Amino acid sequence: MNIEQKRYRVSAEYTSLYQIVVEATSPEEAKYFAIDIDLEKWQHIETDYEIVDVSKDFFLKKVRDEE
Repeated sequence: MNIEQKRYRVSAEYTSLYQIVVEATSPEEAKYFAIDIDLEKWQHIETDYEIVDVSKDFFLKKVRDEE
């Protein structure tokens, strides 16, 4: 029994969350510094991606037709 395999493109939305670390003498001071940061003036320069864990359980393959 020959099962024909086809390729499919699956799109997904990827959202990034960035954290900024500020040095301060107290949590309150750090909060004041963070409020003054204007992220609109920042520019993304470069990103490196690393795949941490991809489980084979996420990929399903048709084994046989139910009759």
